[in-house]
Amino acid sequence: MEENKSEDLSQFALGLKKLRRRRWFFWGIIIIYVPSIWLSLRITNSDRQTAKVFAVWFVLVLVASLLTAAGKCPRCGNLFHVNGFTPLYLRRCLHCGLHITADKKQRKPKKQAD
Repeated sequence: MEENKSEDLSQFALGLKKLRRRRWFFWGIIIIYVPSIWLSLRITNSDRQTAKVFAVWFVLVLVASLLTAAGKCPRCGNLFHVNGFTPLYLRRCLHCGLHITADKKQRKPKKQAD
């Protein structure tokens, strides 16, 4: 992995930005579950209406998880979050180890010790 230190990671910026956007969408859909169900129960007082809200949320989380899982790694070209059958939404490519924020980390200027 030592030879990857000199690699120019800015060339992967567009692909990593797309992956990060998909991940934010996925985690955002997950986070809105409890408030949306609570709000639906509070407003409608109906289990049937809340079940419809749940169905819409479930379709959204299914789409978001598939979009996120289908994201390709800009370095190796494999699926970033999938190795085998199970998606793992970790912060590194499961094939080449590219970090999701590698392009941002390389752009930061290093602090000089006084």
